[in-house]
Amino acid sequence: MTSSPVETTPALPSLPGREGWGVATTWLALLCLVLTGMRFDLSFGLTAGLALTVVLLPLWVPWVRSSRWITWMVVLGVASATGSVWLTLWHSDTRGVSTAGLLESVFGVLGLVCGIVCVLWARSRSSIGVVGAVFGIGLLLGINPAGGTFAENPWRFGFSLPVTVIVLAIVTRWRRRWLDVIAVLALAGVSALNGGRSTSAILLLVALLVVWQSWGRPASSKLAAIRTLILFGMLAFGTYLSVQAAILEGALGESAQLRTELQLSTSGTLITGGRPEIGATLALMAESPGGFGGGAVPNMTDVLVAKSGMSAIGYDPNNGYVENYMFGSGFEVHSVIGDLWAWCGIPGLALAVVLLVFLVTRTAVLTTGRAASALLLFLGVKSIWNLLFAPLESALTVLVLAVALMAPLALQKRRTDE
Repeated sequence: MTSSPVETTPALPSLPGREGWGVATTWLALLCLVLTGMRFDLSFGLTAGLALTVVLLPLWVPWVRSSRWITWMVVLGVASATGSVWLTLWHSDTRGVSTAGLLESVFGVLGLVCGIVCVLWARSRSSIGVVGAVFGIGLLLGINPAGGTFAENPWRFGFSLPVTVIVLAIVTRWRRRWLDVIAVLALAGVSALNGGRSTSAILLLVALLVVWQSWGRPASSKLAAIRTLILFGMLAFGTYLSVQAAILEGALGESAQLRTELQLSTSGTLITGGRPEIGATLALMAESPGGFGGGAVPNMTDVLVAKSGMSAIGYDPNNGYVENYMFGSGFEVHSVIGDLWAWCGIPGLALAVVLLVFLVTRTAVLTTGRAASALLLFLGVKSIWNLLFAPLESALTVLVLAVALMAPLALQKRRTDE
C-alpha cells in the first residue's frame, strides 16, 4: 500500500484578508457547527443549532444554489415539511393529532436541509478537517450521560460516533492513506470490543475502500463509477458475512453473540431479525401509500397492519415494543426513509430517495477518483446505513455532515462577503 496523499474534496477559496467581518462570520459558522452537532433541544424538536441557522439565513442562503443536489434537497425539504402539516390535517378525522409530534417532524426536516446548507457554508470558510473536528466536538458535547443506554454501554451509545468523527477529521490533515487505515482499524477494534456490530463492520468496509484507492489511477468516467459501485456492493456483502461469522464465533463477546443468534433464529437473516420494523414499514406502505403526517397518532388499524407485517418476517410483535416505541405517540419505523415517508408522504419519500442516490453516487465518484478520505467514506457509508436502518432523530447529525462535506461545489463560484 502506498503512502500517497489523499486528495479530499477541496474547500472554496478564502476571502482576501481575515480581519473584521470575515473573521466574525467564520466564528459564527464554527459556532453553528458545534450547536448543530449538539442537537440541544429547546422545545418540541427546535434545537439551538436550527435556531441559530435560521438567524444566520442571510449568510448561508446563497449556497442553496451551490449544486443541483443541494437545491433539490432544499426544495423537497420545504415540500416535506408542508406535506407533514397537510397529511396530519387530512388524517385528523380518523386519527388523533399530536401537536408536539407535528412540530418535531417539521423541525426535524427543516433542521436536515437547513443544517446541510449551513454546514456547507461553514465548509466554504474552512477545511474539511476543521469542519469535521468542530462538528465532532458538538457531537461530544451533545452526549447525554443520564440516558439509560449510555449507562449500559458508554462507548457504543455515547462516545463512538463523536470520537470516530474527531479522530478521522484530525487524520485528514496529513492526507496519508496508511494513517487513515491505522485510525479506522483502531476505531473498529474499540467498537468490536464494546459490542458495536454495525459500526465495526462499517469501519472495516471503510478500511477496505481506503486500501483499494491506493491502487490504480484516478478515473472520472461513468463506467468506472459503476465498476466501483459493484465493488462496493461486493465488499459490503463480504464484510457483512465475515463480521456475522466472527460474531457467531464469539469474537465480539458473549452479549453480541447471543443477540445475533436470537435475531438469526427469528427471521433467518441478521438484517430483518435486527430490524423487524422493515416488515411494518412495507405493510403500512401497502395499506396507505400516501403517508400519515408527523402529527398523526396511529389508530388500532395501523398497529394491527404493522404487526402483521412484522409477523410475516418471523418476528413476534406482541411484546410491547410496537405499542410503546413505534406507535406510542406517533409513527416511528426506525429508518430515515420510513420516517420521512410516514411523516411527510410522497415528498418525504422523494427526499429520502434523493439523499440515498446522492450518498451512493458521491461515494462511488470520490472513491473512483481516489479522492475519498476515511472521514468522507465513514460518513457516506454510515449515512447510507442510517437511511435504511436508523430513525431520523438519531441519524440527523451524521446525515447533515455527510451531505455537506460530500457535496460537489463549483470552485469558480465566487464567494460574496456577507
